[in-house]
Amino acid sequence: MTKMGLFGFGGSEMTGYNCEQVNALRDVINNTAQEAGRNIVERLHSDIIVPMSTVWYAPEAVTFFEGFADIVKDSGTNITQAFDLFRAAIQAAGQNWAENTGGQAPVLATLEEVILTLNVSDIQPENAGSVLIDEKQATNIANKLGQVEENIKSELQALANNLDAESAFIGHGQADALQKCFVNISGEIHKIFKYLTEGEKSLQGQINAAVTKYQEVSSGISNSFNNNSN
Repeated sequence: MTKMGLFGFGGSEMTGYNCEQVNALRDVINNTAQEAGRNIVERLHSDIIVPMSTVWYAPEAVTFFEGFADIVKDSGTNITQAFDLFRAAIQAAGQNWAENTGGQAPVLATLEEVILTLNVSDIQPENAGSVLIDEKQATNIANKLGQVEENIKSELQALANNLDAESAFIGHGQADALQKCFVNISGEIHKIFKYLTEGEKSLQGQINAAVTKYQEVSSGISNSFNNNSN
């Protein structure tokens, strides 16, 4: 006996879209973007700011990390744009269906801006009157920044996996393709944070430079006293 599918067609695969469900994806994407922003600043705070606050005490450290917070804040614009481009692609796909079927065209509102406010108040100008850097610990933190970036990537991809498009785009692997695209886009966002590790002006480079400077200053003073004592 032949098994009857929906509308009486045995074994057929349903194909199409659901305008209401496509529209609903906007809030899912927006919520993902906002949660991504929160997760990013929390990780930067816990993995960079907090450990650095116990190994580098100096007025220049306060100034440096205030500047770093500004760089992170500016990254919010790029993250917003990345997620919003995906939102626009979803809308275009739904509109393509509408044009080809005479159905209703979805309209997905522009996403809310992702605000990255990094708290750097843990960084202090001195420790009981001492201005100093723990060379070994500061270097260790700098060396771990690549892993911080990878962790950001993994968390973004995990968030993207929450997107469920099966009821919005129906049949022929549309939902799976959309899901994979969202995961890939989210993973690519971690490249925004290349300023953690790439180049002399990266966070990693500048922390190492600070360690080197403090070593050179202390060595210079030691040599000066040693020369005067001879």
